[in-house]
Amino acid sequence: MEASAPSKPVWRFGEFELDTRSRELRSRGRRHRIQDNPLTVLLLLLERKGEVVTREELKLRLWPADTFVEADDGLNTAIRKLREVLGDSSDHPAYIETIPRRGYRFIGKILDDQDPAEATPAEPGAIAASVELKSSKRGWKVVATALALTLAAGAAAWFRYHPRPTAVRSIAVLPFENLSGDPAQDYFADAMTEELTSDLGKISALRVISRTSAMHYKKTQKTTPEIAAELNVDGLVESSVVRSGDRVRITAQLIDARGDRHLWSESYERDLQDVLTLQSDVARAIALQVRAVITPDENERLRPQLVDPRAYEAYMRGRVFVDRWTPEDSAQALRLFELAASLDRNYALAYVGMAECYVYGVAGVNEEESVKRGIAAATRALQLKPDMGEAHAMLGMLRLQRDWDFPAAEAEIKKGIALSPNYASAHHWYSHLLIELGRFDESLIEAKKLLEFDPVSPTPVGHLAYHYRAARQWDSAIVWYQKELAMDPTHIDDFGEMGQAYVGKRMFPDAIRELSRAVELSRNGTQYPYYLARLGYAYALSGDVAEARKILVKLPSTGLNDLACVYSGLGDIDKSIALLEESFRHHTFPLDAGYAVEFDPLRSDPRFTQLLHSIGLR
Repeated sequence: MEASAPSKPVWRFGEFELDTRSRELRSRGRRHRIQDNPLTVLLLLLERKGEVVTREELKLRLWPADTFVEADDGLNTAIRKLREVLGDSSDHPAYIETIPRRGYRFIGKILDDQDPAEATPAEPGAIAASVELKSSKRGWKVVATALALTLAAGAAAWFRYHPRPTAVRSIAVLPFENLSGDPAQDYFADAMTEELTSDLGKISALRVISRTSAMHYKKTQKTTPEIAAELNVDGLVESSVVRSGDRVRITAQLIDARGDRHLWSESYERDLQDVLTLQSDVARAIALQVRAVITPDENERLRPQLVDPRAYEAYMRGRVFVDRWTPEDSAQALRLFELAASLDRNYALAYVGMAECYVYGVAGVNEEESVKRGIAAATRALQLKPDMGEAHAMLGMLRLQRDWDFPAAEAEIKKGIALSPNYASAHHWYSHLLIELGRFDESLIEAKKLLEFDPVSPTPVGHLAYHYRAARQWDSAIVWYQKELAMDPTHIDDFGEMGQAYVGKRMFPDAIRELSRAVELSRNGTQYPYYLARLGYAYALSGDVAEARKILVKLPSTGLNDLACVYSGLGDIDKSIALLEESFRHHTFPLDAGYAVEFDPLRSDPRFTQLLHSIGLR
C-alpha cells in the first residue's frame, strides 16, 4: 500500500534519492530493486523524520486493520529488506534507528536540494498577467517568448513525471518473494511465479521468458538492467506474496527494464479458491500497461476456473518436484497431481501435470505404460478445457511415441503452440519432431525460439547442440555441447552426445574419451546402457574389436537397439538389421534412426530403408 500525501516529490539523504512519484530509489545513478512494503516504510519514516513512528502505525500503513497477514513478521521483513538496500545496520544505524518496544526513527540527514518539479508551475493566466506588467518595456514578442518557454517547461515536467504507456514486447516474471515470514511457504511463491508466467504466456503479443530461466534470479543481487540484458527482455515483473490460511495477498509491479523505470504497481487480495482469478487479473493488468493486444480467443483462455483450495494446494506442492525431472521426482510430482485430481475432478491443470510427468518418465512405470497413461491424462485435460495449449503439445508428443504418426503429432503440437505461443517445451518437442523428419532448417528455427524463451538454462543450449549433431554439423555441435557443460559439468548426455559428434568426425580417441565419461557417470552404463552401446560402436570403428565385443556382452539382451548399434559398428549388418526388425515388431524402433551416426553402415541396405519408410522416416 502506498504512503499517502508525501510531503516532497523527491527525498535526498546520504547518497540516496527517493522519487515518490515513480516510487524509485536510486544512488549514484543506479536504481535499487525494492519491494512496495519496504518502500512504504521508508516513505513514512522520511515524512516523520526525527520522530518515533510506532510499529502499530507502520503496520496500519502497510496493512488495513482487517487484513489477515501476520503483520509483525511482515513488518520485520520489510525493515530488514530496507536496511539491506540502504546498507544500514541495526547496531550502528546511519538511517533507521530501532526504538526498543516502540518503533523506528529516521536519523539520517535530509538534503534540502530543491527538486525542479517541486515548484508548481503557475497557471497560464497568472503567467500572462505577470508578464503583461512588463510588456510596456519589453514588448509583446518578449511576452510571447516567455509565455511559450514557461508553458514548454511545464509540459516537459508533466511528461517527465507522467510518462506515456510503454510498449513492452518481451517480459520476464521474476520469482515471487515470499513475505509470509515462513520459509515453508516458498513453494507457494514459486508456484505463483509459474502461474503468472503461464497466464502471460497465453498472450501472443508478448514474448514471455520461461519460469526455468527466471528462477535463476531468485534472491539475486543483480540490478534490473543486468537481469534484462541477460534475458534480453524489455520489461520485468517483480512480485511478492503473503499467504495466511486460505487468504492470499499479491503485490506486483512492472519495471521498464530499458529505462530502469517503474511503470505500474498494484496489490490484490483474495481467497485461495479465487487465486487463479487473481493471477488472471494481474496478467490482464500487465498486458494493459504494456499495450499488448489480447485477442478475444486469448481473453477466453485467460478465463480462470474455480478450484477446490485443497486441490490447488496439492498441485502447487507437486510443482516443487517438476523442475528436477528425475524419474523419482516425477513419481513424487505424479502422486500430488493425482491427489489434486481426486480432490477436484474438474481441475484441468492437475491432469496436465500428470501428463507432463509421463512425458518425461516416471520411476517404476515402463515407457509403453507411461505413454498410455499420459495420453489418458492429456485427453481428460482437454475434455475439461479444450483450449489448453500445453495439453495439446503433450498429446502430440505422446501420440508420436505410441502411433508413429508424424503428421498427426505435428498438427497437435502446432495447435499447442498456437494456443500457448510462449510454452517453451512445445517448441522443444516440435524441434525434435522436425529433426526426426529431416527438416533441419525448420528445426533450427524452433531450437532458437526455445533458446529465446529459456536463455539462461542448460537444456536449450544442449538441444541446439543436438540439432547440429543430427544435421551433421559436427563442429557446431561440439561447441554447443561444451557451452552446456560449462553451465552444468555433470550433464551425462553432453559427454555422450559430444562423443557421438567426435565419431562423426572420425576422431575416435576423443569420442572414446567423452563416451567413457558418460558411461562412468551413468554407473558404468548400468543406468543408461545407451552410451555404453555407443562406446562399443566407437571402439569397433576405431579397430578395437575386442573392446567392442566386451561391451556387447555387458549390454542387456532386451536392449535391441543398443545391441544393433554395436553390431553395426562391427560390420555384422544382418545381425544389426535383424535386431532392428525385432525392435520394430515390439514398437521400440529408434525414431532417431534416420540420422543417427551409429546406423550409417546400414544405410545402403534396402531392408534398413524399408524400416525407415514403415514409420514415415527418411
